[in-house]
Amino acid sequence: MKSTQYWAIEGGSYADRYEGRYRALNSDLIIFSMNKKVLSLLLISFSMIMVNAQEPTKRFNEINKEFLTPTSGKVLIAAHRGAHLDAPENSLLGFQQTIDMGIDIIELDVRCTKDGQLVVIHDKTVNRTTTGKGPVDSFTLDEIRQLRLLHKGKPTEEKIPTLKEALSLAKGKILVDLDVKSAGCIEKIMQEVKETQTQSTCFFFVGEADHVTMLKQRDASFRTLLRTHSEKEAGDWLAKVKTEAVHIDLSHHNADVISFIKKSGARVWINALDEVDQKAAAGDPAAFEEVLNKGAN
Repeated sequence: MKSTQYWAIEGGSYADRYEGRYRALNSDLIIFSMNKKVLSLLLISFSMIMVNAQEPTKRFNEINKEFLTPTSGKVLIAAHRGAHLDAPENSLLGFQQTIDMGIDIIELDVRCTKDGQLVVIHDKTVNRTTTGKGPVDSFTLDEIRQLRLLHKGKPTEEKIPTLKEALSLAKGKILVDLDVKSAGCIEKIMQEVKETQTQSTCFFFVGEADHVTMLKQRDASFRTLLRTHSEKEAGDWLAKVKTEAVHIDLSHHNADVISFIKKSGARVWINALDEVDQKAAAGDPAAFEEVLNKGAN
């Protein structure tokens, strides 16, 4: 059940058609037409190179350095499904707002469409968060992109993002926690992370030590957040694998476990959802100390 839940861990061209006619009339026109096509291809290629080569921001470099420093006293903050108070959850608008707010990490959820494309949505169905009805994997990418995301129950102009859109937006600006909801899509997710060259931007939320091993064997630059459910599990799994961060629960939220995890070379992740979050939202930010007072960072 842990593996399932978390997977973390679902006719010719203008030139071709008219070449003979225009060659007889004006060979320069054909050369110009062909050059224009080549120029278009070069411009497309150049724009793709520029996307992949974009320089990380100073802010991102600082976040990245902290993330890779397990003993750091600086607490990194993650926005669950993006900044969803003023924008739809798991939306590009919400992700951009997260970046603008200076948050350190975006947590997002990845699922597969009927035709195997990667989209960012939490639930198994589109019912709660969009204008549509039905399982995510019953829609093709083209079909699911016709839906609009809801915010506070009302339709917006926002569409369900593709994973590639989300990674491209975040690249070099903010870290991304990939919560993989469709285990069958992991191969394509790994491929997309490599194609977008976002290995240093994102990390995989996984629910088994073997998943960490598999990912790092496939690409040593892949980063992971390992979900643990007990003190024993944390000890056993960290004896087997190296991960950048470890997720703990209140069940093993104590100073000894946190110290052990940090000494193993990993940051300590703990959720501030539900009761703690509600207290903070009600005007008691000191509530966060409930999950930080043992050293989680």
